[in-house]
Amino acid sequence: MIFSPELLAERLAPLIAADGPVALVLALSGGADSAALGDAAAAIARTERRLSVRALHVDHGLGAGAAPLSAAASALAEAIRVPLRILKVTVDSSLPGGLEAAAREARYAALAGALNPGECVLTAHHLEDQAETLLLQLLRGAGLRGLAAMPAAAPLGQGELLRPLLGVPRAALRAYALARSLAHHEDPMNADPRFDRAYLRQELWPRLTHRWPMAAVTVARSASHIAEAQALLDERSQELIAALEAGPALSVAALLALPPGRRGELLRGWLARQGLPAPPARRQARIEAELLRAKGAGLPRIAWAGGELRTFAGFLYAFAPLAGTGVAGLALPGPGAAPLSLGGLGRLEVSAATGEGLKQPSDGVPYTLRARTGGERLRLNAGAPRRPLKDLLREARLPPWARERAILVEGASLAAVVLPHATWIAAEYAAGPAEAGLGLAWRNAPAALMPAPRRRIH
Repeated sequence: MIFSPELLAERLAPLIAADGPVALVLALSGGADSAALGDAAAAIARTERRLSVRALHVDHGLGAGAAPLSAAASALAEAIRVPLRILKVTVDSSLPGGLEAAAREARYAALAGALNPGECVLTAHHLEDQAETLLLQLLRGAGLRGLAAMPAAAPLGQGELLRPLLGVPRAALRAYALARSLAHHEDPMNADPRFDRAYLRQELWPRLTHRWPMAAVTVARSASHIAEAQALLDERSQELIAALEAGPALSVAALLALPPGRRGELLRGWLARQGLPAPPARRQARIEAELLRAKGAGLPRIAWAGGELRTFAGFLYAFAPLAGTGVAGLALPGPGAAPLSLGGLGRLEVSAATGEGLKQPSDGVPYTLRARTGGERLRLNAGAPRRPLKDLLREARLPPWARERAILVEGASLAAVVLPHATWIAAEYAAGPAEAGLGLAWRNAPAALMPAPRRRIH
């Protein structure tokens, strides 16, 4: 096989044929494979005007090879006239699974965080990468989803991850990079036998291909067959998920009623449906004991790069890591002002109202915003006693992580509490009939911040 921009265009044909603009993001590692991908993609973009191309390079900061890889990525981006952004990450090598797994998790988390809505990030994973992945997953005891190796397309952050070169041999990409004199640098980690993939590539793969020259093709074909079987299972899982879902959560009781194998498959399908990566196998093994069958009043949590699982009120929640609202100490905007961004958790809108909402400050001094500190009390109805805010939040069935992010509006005392599903106004701060008021609304909050469902599924 000979690699060329025309071959890449064939692999990207559905994108190129789609209506409207297409935003491609090149994941440039600095190596020869991504250099070939980047050069070919840039060539396509020069003829397909609807395509825009930019590049990302993840700098892991690991060893002496990090700086040359970043330099190679920068040189290539300049040569193909594509804007490049370098993402510096810190890799926690103490995590279970070792340095390779930690670097991979950090890399995909960085790419996901850098994508704009609707963008497609392209990686240069090729035929041998796919075959090696299946063998490594087999040696790790993976199930069907793992043995399906790398999907050609998968959700990532606000966009999509595409691997258009999974059927292209490594040699074809290297030949293209050499013929085009593309800037690249070989990552020393790829030749270090301390790492599993490098050991397989350096020590075992040459022996396999000596005996079975078509090993990469046939092993990758097996991965494709397994992926097809997994897709059939996913279809059945989606039907069951639709029956077990209650809002943003799954019923724990209904999950425990399923056979263990079916339960695990359903959970993985549910995470994929929400665009979340599956937890590593070592964390999957903890889900049932630490979450589904957990006893006591604790708040168990299992987290991994790009996602976390928690339980509350008999339901299992899954969501991407949640930031804080970032509003503490800010003044409440006036009506008509631009909405206040809530750190990736939506926006706070303030509108003019009459006879309802929060009364406008009489002294002209704006209200201020803050987070909960504990001990707050709120009177919702005139003549009623002040009640602890923690009790009101609990009665509203808000999960603990949503309670932590409640936005408090402060005047001379607590004036209002803004939540993703409602705004509570203290009775003494409520606008009276015909009085000018402020409407407060939290828009576009993640579903994980909404009250727990009341519907029980068994």
